[in-house]
Amino acid sequence: MSQEADSRIGTRCSCDQAIRQVRCLECFQFAPLCRSCWVHAHQHQPFHWAHVWDSEHGYFHRQDISTILDSDLSAIPLGHDGDICPQASKPSLMTLVDHDTGVHATKVTFCGCHDSNKWRQLMDANLFPATVAEPQTAFSFRTLRHWQLITLQSKITAYDYVRALRRQTDNVFTGNVPDVYKQFQFVSRIWPLLEAEKRFGGVYGNHMNELYPRRPQDNVMVYCPACPEAGVNMEPNWDKTPPELSRHLNTIFDTIDGNFKTGNYAKNNDPNDVSLFAGRAYMPNQKRHQHYLEAVPQIQKEKATCNHLKVENAKFKNMSVTGNVNVQCSHMFVCSSVDMKGGENHATVDLAIKLRVESCHFDKDKQPRRVFSYDNMCSLAVNIVQRWLKFHKDDADVVQKASWTIPACHVNNHHEGCDYLYCYVYKMCMAHFHGETAEYAWAIFNAIGPSVLQMSIGHRIDTLIIHYGDWNWRKVVGLSRQLEKDLNDAKCKYVEKRDSFAGLCRLFESKIIQWNAMDRSPHVDPNSKRTVFSIYSHNQEKCMIGWPPHLPHTENLTAPTLKALVDKEMLSSDIIAVSSGNVKLGAVASWMMEGLRLFQLQNRIRMLARTSATPTKLLCNQRSKLSADLDAWRKLQKRYMVSIASRISRQPDEQHPEDQLLLLPSDFTPPECQQLRLIPLATKQIQMLEAVLGETIANLQTTVKNLSAAFERKIKDARGQDANTRSIVQIRKIEAKRNDLMGDYDLFREALNALDGLDEGKWPPLALEDTFRKPTERRRNPGDSRVLEGNLWGMTSAGHARWAVTIEKAPRPKGELPSGKLPETLEHAEQPGINADGWIWSAGRLKHMSMKEIEVWEETNNRIQWARSEAEFERWQEQLEVKHADFMRFIRYAAYARDVWLKLAQGPCSSSLGHIAYRREHSNMWESLCAEAE
Repeated sequence: MSQEADSRIGTRCSCDQAIRQVRCLECFQFAPLCRSCWVHAHQHQPFHWAHVWDSEHGYFHRQDISTILDSDLSAIPLGHDGDICPQASKPSLMTLVDHDTGVHATKVTFCGCHDSNKWRQLMDANLFPATVAEPQTAFSFRTLRHWQLITLQSKITAYDYVRALRRQTDNVFTGNVPDVYKQFQFVSRIWPLLEAEKRFGGVYGNHMNELYPRRPQDNVMVYCPACPEAGVNMEPNWDKTPPELSRHLNTIFDTIDGNFKTGNYAKNNDPNDVSLFAGRAYMPNQKRHQHYLEAVPQIQKEKATCNHLKVENAKFKNMSVTGNVNVQCSHMFVCSSVDMKGGENHATVDLAIKLRVESCHFDKDKQPRRVFSYDNMCSLAVNIVQRWLKFHKDDADVVQKASWTIPACHVNNHHEGCDYLYCYVYKMCMAHFHGETAEYAWAIFNAIGPSVLQMSIGHRIDTLIIHYGDWNWRKVVGLSRQLEKDLNDAKCKYVEKRDSFAGLCRLFESKIIQWNAMDRSPHVDPNSKRTVFSIYSHNQEKCMIGWPPHLPHTENLTAPTLKALVDKEMLSSDIIAVSSGNVKLGAVASWMMEGLRLFQLQNRIRMLARTSATPTKLLCNQRSKLSADLDAWRKLQKRYMVSIASRISRQPDEQHPEDQLLLLPSDFTPPECQQLRLIPLATKQIQMLEAVLGETIANLQTTVKNLSAAFERKIKDARGQDANTRSIVQIRKIEAKRNDLMGDYDLFREALNALDGLDEGKWPPLALEDTFRKPTERRRNPGDSRVLEGNLWGMTSAGHARWAVTIEKAPRPKGELPSGKLPETLEHAEQPGINADGWIWSAGRLKHMSMKEIEVWEETNNRIQWARSEAEFERWQEQLEVKHADFMRFIRYAAYARDVWLKLAQGPCSSSLGHIAYRREHSNMWESLCAEAE
């Protein structure tokens, strides 16, 4: 409160000519002065507010500098570095805007010594006029820089920014402050364009085009320094490197994705309001785009083979633009963007790819390999070569040589065949290009969606381009650190996958030569396009190269997994009766599968919580994710289980989400299910629990065999403290996974029992000793002929047949393992004559198979495990090599950019000291980025 007044007011000023009346709060520790001294002291700070003491009312009130003195001496002078021009014009009323102090209705005098335009005098004073003819409004350069940074970082709109400036000027009578929104809209569109031209464009004549001859003329894009660019960051004679050595090192990896959050309403627009970038950045020229829409059919004829894959092809009401299709490189740089005029059709995607190809030209005989990842690639890639030969003939060779993938997470929503055809893991020379980085940028760009929705067409395009450029620039300055992080991650993963694969190679040493001869490429069944044969799947035997023809095929013994069961029901038109009526069976099955997943996750979190007295970061994150998933799942539960809606609403709020009761049919007694009309849902849950129990058994078998191999490797190869420590850490990780699976088995088994659907002979209790099997990595021992154990590696379908014997064992609490050490036979070599077989190795449909059939089945599972481990190892090896290549390209790019700016500074286009200084500054900036990367 002491700052509301000043005791020095009314005393003699330091000039001894008048009393102190005016103070300044923007200046640091500024003493009150008389009016004349205050104006003189603010000769170079004209935007500071004068706080003048009102002796009549007894408080300070704010005034502009031009109103302090009665004469025109307090008007803001231009042209003489703050001094008054001897031939100054009469004061002109102007509105000047500064981001620190707000909007000023002030007086300005222009210099009359030279025949200089008013707009030029304003620009020389770092003021940007709203018009060049008789300007009446101007914005300080600081304001425009501040606005650009704020809107790019926080996505604030121009309206809100101007409104904040007006409130900053007067937060009570804001309506009396001049409204400069229209002028600011105009200036804020021109300023980013001038900034882009300053960095890349026409300021340098044709010199930038000559120094980057393979880029589009006069473009103002921010390029990725790590992606291959001919003549800039690629090694000399890179095209002469043998393909088998550098196929992935010189590959351009791009992701494609559509987004419906950046659309635009259909409304009357000014036809002259076009994009100021005019197709020189990430988006096509509006005329070119319109011609493309008229010349190329926009309706795709290809139908998605994956029926449950939802691609937006619906109609949108009152929308001229429904969103964007973007192409980004693997380093998350936006490379091209095209407006969607309806759904996410193939023609729009083709144009986005076309713009990406045009952004960096290569000679036709020196084209690098390109990989494109797209969530609907199984439909896009069917006829893409034919489309390009017809509509994009000049670059058709690019798509003819390209490789196509589906993002790693999205491919799970496709048919299983797409996994082997389009998943990067099963393709050679793909590195760790999972393709999901396409989604990362949308979280940023979606924030400007509400703004661009109402903009004019040209303004919207410019806004998107500005944000694309800023996103790319932020990636440039942080790329060396990100590459370092990725490189270190690739090193660690490579070592882990190498050791794991080497262990499997030792484990299956006798089969390596045979498996190496097999074809790694997928093959589509000519009789059923949904069926794909692959070395990585169980149905490979039909087309396996080198597969012994005399051995039987056993892929028909595989029981459907839970996902396969749900996928089948999603495609069916069957209905199921629930308490709210009849609904589609597929929808209920999908919801029930999610419920079982949450059921399992609750148990895992409870087990994790018991291991720590205080919540860990991992535990908190998992609880947060579980809580969000539960909320979404509950909404559907209230629809399908209307009869218990009141119980769902009345359920008390637990401290932790894992303690909530899901209220699945298994949480009710059979009579209660009958009363609440839950019998159809209970029957469906029993069916799904049977499937998930079979999956759990199969996963547990694989984990136990890995654990046995890990113990064996430790005994044979671990020498010294470091090697022993690494082996123990690996063993503990596998044991933890085994324990989780055993806890899952008990959890689902108990749920099945609650539904009165448990067959004790089919799903007996599971203990640690039940998980033992004879190791397959050693020669057979004496007495093995007395051991009732077959090579039952493939037990995924074991739960769908009767078990050989019934074992009476007491059940244990959910998620807990029996106390005591592991059986000696699991930790060490088996002893002759001891029957240590667990029941999961001696039951199921496989017990009716001959020994030859069992051998084939086990070898199939071993082969799949080995082949997938090989693929993961190779991808991480390629990733390590690719990241080294990315680093080298970044260094060469930075060095090239440094030399470019130095040439511009020393060349004939250096017309002023400002031009030279700016170019030398940029040359030094790239030198610093180069040094940081090195």
